[in-house]
Amino acid sequence: MRTCTPDRQIVYVDRMRAGWLSVVVVGWLATAATGEPAARQRVVLADLDPELRHAMEQSLAPWHLQVVVEATAPEDTAAAQQRADINTARFVVWRDADQLVVYDRELGSLERRASRNGVLDPPTAAAAALTIKTMMRLPPPADEPVALAARPAPVAAEPGSMVRLQAGLSTRVARGDTTAVSARLHGTATLRPWPAWGWRFGISGDGGSSTSVSRAGFKGAWSEWSLAAVAGWASVRGAWEIEPDVNLGLRRSKLDGTEMSAARTETATLMAVRGGLWVYRRHAPWTFGIGIHGDATLGAPTYTKLGAAAEIFRVPGVAVELGLGVGLDL
Repeated sequence: MRTCTPDRQIVYVDRMRAGWLSVVVVGWLATAATGEPAARQRVVLADLDPELRHAMEQSLAPWHLQVVVEATAPEDTAAAQQRADINTARFVVWRDADQLVVYDRELGSLERRASRNGVLDPPTAAAAALTIKTMMRLPPPADEPVALAARPAPVAAEPGSMVRLQAGLSTRVARGDTTAVSARLHGTATLRPWPAWGWRFGISGDGGSSTSVSRAGFKGAWSEWSLAAVAGWASVRGAWEIEPDVNLGLRRSKLDGTEMSAARTETATLMAVRGGLWVYRRHAPWTFGIGIHGDATLGAPTYTKLGAAAEIFRVPGVAVELGLGVGLDL
């Protein structure tokens, strides 16, 4: 019968302790590894739009993909790869102006599709999330039956065209033979026929206070109103819009009063060209803006005293207008 000396007993106990310690360390490492999502299970969304994030989480739920949100978009492919490496993610998704961009770290590929800039409403966000899922070219979900996986994915409806109705108040400074300052009310109705693009088309009209005229025996007032076609293009940055526009239409001028106790009325329909810039802040469905515009009236007439060369009034040929507007997006 063998007996263990005290030294051998100490060595045996130390070996048992080392063995149990190794088991604990290996188990802890395994638990940490399984607790952290794999790279194939993570997507970086470099966009703070809450509707887009919600739509992506819903769209990618069958693949159990975790959406990690970051505030700024990568500048190029190299930055996207670095972003994917840091987050151990397969995909990086962001918007570049009016385009959706998806970077695939495994394939080293970058793909773009047309979308819409600015804050997204739920239907537009759902359409964008479906486009992103298509660009990822994901395999059928593991828990989806084969028969269902073979079906084509339903296509989300294209978001509808956006109509904007706008009303506002402005100050108009017009220059003819004198400088005339008037308050103006204006209204505009525009249609955005292609949601992924910034073009708007519509009609606008304005009218306002009259200008007193007293010269060469004439006493009365001059007034005008206009109706024009509008074309504009909006550059969207979050909730802000910068929209230059051009107007082409007609201006109705009227000089009405008395000359030497006899009534006199002069009217003219003139061609007018107008252009300027609006800066909008959107709080859906409302839009608040400030705009500055200049216009030219073509062929502006000059009225003289009947039977004499004395000038009574010259219709302003140029004007500058500064105004505020409130719009409703439908």
